[in-house]
Order: sequence, then C-alpha cells, then structure tokens
Amino acid sequence: MAAKVSLTVCTKNGGERLGTCLDHIEAMDAPAGMELFLVDNGSDDGTSFERLHAFAARSRYDVRVRQTFVPGNSAGRNVALAEATGDIHIFVDDDCYADEGLVRNWLRVFASDPKLGFGSGRVWRHDPATSMSGCVEYPEIRYMPPGKFIWRGFVQGSNMAFRRECLEEIGRFDPRFGSGTPLAGEDWDMGLRASAAGWAGVYSPDAAVSHDHRRTDDNITERELYYYYGGGAIFAKHTFSRKGVRIFREFVRETGKLKSKPDFRDAMRKGYRDFLIHRGAAKAA
Repeated sequence: MAAKVSLTVCTKNGGERLGTCLDHIEAMDAPAGMELFLVDNGSDDGTSFERLHAFAARSRYDVRVRQTFVPGNSAGRNVALAEATGDIHIFVDDDCYADEGLVRNWLRVFASDPKLGFGSGRVWRHDPATSMSGCVEYPEIRYMPPGKFIWRGFVQGSNMAFRRECLEEIGRFDPRFGSGTPLAGEDWDMGLRASAAGWAGVYSPDAAVSHDHRRTDDNITERELYYYYGGGAIFAKHTFSRKGVRIFREFVRETGKLKSKPDFRDAMRKGYRDFLIHRGAAKAA
C-alpha cells in the first residue's frame, strides 16, 4: 500500500512568489489524494489568504486552508500537524518552487529504509546571481546514522520531510524558533531531536526545490546574523539534552571556526547566552 503524503506550505504576505509556489505544487507528479495544508501566518497584504482559497477551489489535491496569528512558521506548521494524517510529512517554503518529482522522490527515499525518520532535499538557487545562503546544492546523497550529531544546515526548512512515527516520537516544532520569530533554527532543532531519538537522517539531491529568496551577497549579512543568533540559541537549548556535553563541544568548535568572522561569532555567542538567560520563558518542545 502506497504511503500517504501530507505537504504543508506556510505563508505570510507571500505575494507573487506564493502563486508560483502553488503553481509548481499543482504541476507535480504527486498522488491526487495528497493532503495539502496551506497555512496563512497572519498575512495583512489583502491578497495572500484569498489566494490560498482560490487555489484550493481549483486544485486536484485535498487542500485545507488554515490561518493562525501566532507568529512564526513553526506555529503554522504545528497547525497543519494537528490535522495531518500522512505517513510522510513534507514541508516547503512559500518562496520555493518544487521540482515535478519532489513528492515521488521523497516517497522513494523513505521507502528505502524504515529507519529513516527525517530528511532534507536539494535547495537550488532560483536565480544563480543570488546568495548561496539558505541553499544546498550538493549532488551526492548523504546519510546520517541514528545518534550522530546533526550539523547546522543539514536540515533546511525550505525543503524537509519527516516520517509520521518520527514526529509522533519527537513532538511538534518548537514555536520559539523559525522565521517570524526572533530565533532561526527550527529545522535544525527537529533534526537534532530526531537523531537523538534514534532516527536516521538523509540529504537527498533528487528531492529538490528552487529557492527564490532574492538576496544577494551584498545584502545577506543581516539574515546571516539572524541565522547565527538562532544557531547559538539551538546550541543552548540542546546543552541540556542527553547529549549536552557533545553539543557544548560542537558549540565551542563552531564559534572557534568563526574567528575570522567576529560578527557571526558574536551573534552565535549572544544567541547562546540570551537563550540561557531567558530559557523557561516559553515551553520547550
């Protein structure tokens, strides 16, 4: 029996890129019975929420349009997870355009090994002139054995997938993290939790999207500082996990590698320190 798929796209003021994202999803070689959750994260542009409903009315998929005003894409993804019934859960960002075979390739990957709990796919630059930040274009498949430290960037929230049983074990996204909150890193957090719970991970170049983020190397610094600050907070969160000693060693190693980039190093250290100071202010996942 074929595995059932749930695919989620969260959006806030997605504009024309949201429309292109949805057009690519409709054109995919995917099962018609696929659940498609379109979650509006409090758009106020007067068009995005309406665009979701218009797409749902014409789509061949089982589309559920939902809305939340809780900030952050983690909150939006959790809205979808509360209802989703798929065996495989795929998440794509609203500025990413799925390859035709995205879903079929994810199904093939997870069918190859029942121990695979999570994965991240190739994320092409939609425009080669834009920054590589947030994109992963490795041509080779990469496996991460259960329990292995998951490095920052291995899981990309713009194109990631999870087995249902893995999500049932590790829980939902931590709403303190993710785009729309002060802290990046919800994708990495999920990978660390899944690996610690005994699930293997995979990077699959065949499961691909193109990322239309439109940032160049000249204007990417602010976004990179956001990533490093959130990365420091993720390190701090997992310092209190069962693998805390290893996590702290990796934090020291990574900040040490940033000696030539003091702004990024300081942002990561500040994220670590700030999370320790304020941890407990919100419930951890």
